Parts: sequence; C-alpha cells; structure tokens
Amino acid sequence: MFGFDFQVNAGILLMLENIKDIDAIRLEGNYEDIELKLNDGQYILAQAKSVVNSSSDFSHVRQNLEKALVSLSDGCQKADAKELILITNSPNPLNDDDSKSIFWGPAHRAFSSLPTTSRKIVTDYLDKLEHPLDTDRFSIQILPFETDDDAERYKVVTQAINDFIGTLNISIPGLGKRLLEVWHWDVFVNGSKKDTDIQLTKRNIVWPIMVIATDVERCDDAFLNQFDPALYDEIVSRYKEIIDTCCERIEFFTRILCDYNAFQSTKKPSEKCLDFVESTWENYHSEFEVDGLDIETQEALTKVVIYNIVHRRISIDRIKRGVNL
Repeated sequence: MFGFDFQVNAGILLMLENIKDIDAIRLEGNYEDIELKLNDGQYILAQAKSVVNSSSDFSHVRQNLEKALVSLSDGCQKADAKELILITNSPNPLNDDDSKSIFWGPAHRAFSSLPTTSRKIVTDYLDKLEHPLDTDRFSIQILPFETDDDAERYKVVTQAINDFIGTLNISIPGLGKRLLEVWHWDVFVNGSKKDTDIQLTKRNIVWPIMVIATDVERCDDAFLNQFDPALYDEIVSRYKEIIDTCCERIEFFTRILCDYNAFQSTKKPSEKCLDFVESTWENYHSEFEVDGLDIETQEALTKVVIYNIVHRRISIDRIKRGVNL
C-alpha cells in the first residue's frame, strides 16, 4: 500500500512537470508503472521504486535498480519512449558512496551526470540484457516520501502543485489542498482499472481546476441578489451534482466564452456579464435539463452556471494556456 501511494504521488509529480506536453497519464499501463503519453505520440516511462524507511535502509536499492532497468528496457521495446525514469524516494538509490551526496532532496539526475562508479553500476546491469535501454534517455529522479505524517510525506508533491498553481496566475484559497485530494483519488482509481486503455486525459486532469474556479459558492453578491435564498440553495446543490458528473465540459466552457466574446452589448463593460446572461441563457438551458426540474429552477440554474463561467473567464483562459489545452 505504501508503494502504491508512492506511485500515485510520483505520477502526479511527473504529470505536473510535463503538463504542457502530455496527452494522458496511466498507472500500471501496458508498458510501465507510470506512463505519460505525450502530444506527439511518444511516451515518458517511469519505474516507481519506494523504500518505507528510505533515509536509512539501502539494503535493497540495487535490487530495485536492476528490476527498474529490466522493466524500462522491456518497455522501450514496446513503446516509443522519449524518456526513461527510475523515480524513487531513496536518497542513495545506487548504494554508492560516490553518488549518495547528489541525490538528497527532489533531485533529477541524467545518466551522463552520474559519477563514474555510478554509471558503471548501471551499465553492469544493462550488459546482462539482450535489449538494454538507451542510457541517453535514462535518468534517476528522487521524490522524498517518508513517515506517516501527511504534511511530511506529501510535502514535495504539495509544493509542486502550489508551484503549478502559481504558473497559472490564479488565486483561489485552498486550491492546492483540494487538487491534491482530487488527483490522489483520480490517479489511483484510473490505475486500478483492469482495462489499461482507459487513461486519465489532460482534460480529466484539468477539469477539477475548472470546477473549483467556477464554484458557485464563490459567486458575488451583485448576482446573488437576483435569487430567493431558498431557490439559490437548491440551485447550488443541483449545479454541483450536474457539473461534477460532466467530464467533457471544457468544450461547453469554450462555447460560452466564444459566444461572450462575440456578444455586442449596449451596457457598460462592468454590466456586460449580466447582460449576456439575461440575453442568451435560453441558448444553453438544454444542457441542464433534469427530469422533474421546473422551468423557473432550470432558468436560474442555467444563469448561475453561465455567469460563473463568464465571470471567471480570465482564470479559465489562464488555466487553458498554462496547460497548453
């Protein structure tokens, strides 16, 4: 269980490091522990090897290295691999005195940057293989991951998520923590599915950010004053239920924002959002048809969703540009 928890977090970290170039991620895929399918059809393949007491137990790290090299060598025979990575939480992944000082912290080390003794350890294992991997594509990456304290165990992944949010230039309180929870679950569930062709696409990855960015609970008072409090409470509940089950809403977001950009309004710029909602909501209400939902609630539901998308359009655009979507 510890090993799979490490693998999930390693997958999230590699996903974020390559977010602009990836098309999908899969754990326990056809080729490797962690597979990142890139936009150009190539792959980043990673072997995840964890040690429970990583800071003190180096007794099996070379066995882990050998197993990783065998698996990565096999994987790159089946897939067009751009990068081949051993990702581990051991700060001494080769149990080698010459290299143990270079792997502390979240290190990234290409094979060519390793000391001579470390390179020999790797090549000695590769020499035993019929089809060894290309060392020019091989690297060792460290993800510090130890103890039962969540703040300590997940600190590097949490920092990576917060750094990623920073590149998007959006400010939503608690976003990093919420994304960690969502991505832990999504990456885990995807990896547990028997059909390895089921991948977590970039759209699936980015969608939770869109949901949080357009959360109706963050709606401004000027818009909320249009609704009866009891009706709005019902809308919020219904809205969350619907939007959380829609996995392809990015296209819908794009449609609304394109329509908004083309919308001509005689109102002043600060009132254009409300004018757009009032003038066009009927164009979108079919997206929110629910059995038993009366016309008044459906109208209000549609308006709430549209307003939040348009009102948060700058954040949505930053998210899409930040992940190259």
